[in-house]
Amino acid sequence: MSKTMVNSEDLKRAGFPPYTASNIIRQAKHYMVQQGYEFYEGRRISVVPMQAVKSVIGDVELSEKTEE
Repeated sequence: MSKTMVNSEDLKRAGFPPYTASNIIRQAKHYMVQQGYEFYEGRRISVVPMQAVKSVIGDVELSEKTEE
């Protein structure tokens, strides 16, 4: 399953520590603002496109760990 939008909870489930996950989202938001999407300057925006996350951390596959 490939997601188009990612939040910090998705990154935590993929194995990133909480601070690192939120830092990746912050950097991805900054990347989107640089690309001209000023919508991502808002403080309450907590999801970013997967492409922005890949620009920050590289081309890695975020596998979801299901906990049931």
